[in-house]
Amino acid sequence: MPDHLFDYTLHLADNSLIMGHRLSEWTGHGPILEQDIAISNIALDLIGQSRNFYQYAAQIKGEGTTEDFLAYLRSAGEFKNILLVELPNGDWAKTILKLFFFSTYQYFLYQKLIASTDNQLSAIAEKSFKEVIY
Repeated sequence: MPDHLFDYTLHLADNSLIMGHRLSEWTGHGPILEQDIAISNIALDLIGQSRNFYQYAAQIKGEGTTEDFLAYLRSAGEFKNILLVELPNGDWAKTILKLFFFSTYQYFLYQKLIASTDNQLSAIAEKSFKEVIY
């Protein structure tokens, strides 16, 4: 069971990290200042969500594993994210559409994860759910 929980938690972390990094590519390049600031803040929220999941995954793995190792010191093939978050941004409209699909996915996923029997996963999902809806 711990291997499945570790892999799933890593999957959640990887999704948020990669999407956050993709959105951060717009920092300083958004079409207008307000949109630039907004997408940069969403990117920061996603990276913060990923940190919570990476910390939990490191705790599950043990053996001196750290969140930094899981986030930045694995090979590309070891990441467990969905393909959507890897897609290039393209123009502003494509980026916003990609963000819409990802946010909708997270909204329903986190809503279900709040009811998880794993207390830590439930708590992270609840905190992250609040960031998705606001």
